[in-house]
Amino acid sequence: MDLSGLKWPLIILIVIAIVWLGSSAGVNFMVKNFTKSTPGQNPQRDKIDEAGLTRVATYLMFLLRWEYAKNVLELAVNRYGPSGQNYYYNLYRLAKCYEKLGNYQRAYEILRDLATIDAHQYDSRVPEYNNLNLRASKLKEVHELK
Repeated sequence: MDLSGLKWPLIILIVIAIVWLGSSAGVNFMVKNFTKSTPGQNPQRDKIDEAGLTRVATYLMFLLRWEYAKNVLELAVNRYGPSGQNYYYNLYRLAKCYEKLGNYQRAYEILRDLATIDAHQYDSRVPEYNNLNLRASKLKEVHELK
């Protein structure tokens, strides 16, 4: 059975799906899917949902949609708190979103807090203390923060 005639329709469907997932409707669908259950009732579901929100935020950051990524990261951080598997990593990326959006003071505060608790010991994806401190001090110096 020759399936070569299906190649282009499949490619077109994949491109349409990717474009839709990049649209606000697609992102809203994914966020709604990862927030439909109540946190704390099923630890396995919480782990899946938090990871899903983290992936959605990663995708939005890749698309340079900083405001939307910030909202998704804040949702994940507030919804699952410090007990979440991606909590410190999401905080670190939230600082990047704030920085890209021009809210340097908030980015500085998050980086300083992560450095204070040495978040790298809890999540290896977060830079080590010295790197967090350096980035925070550069933000403070360049943007003359308090």
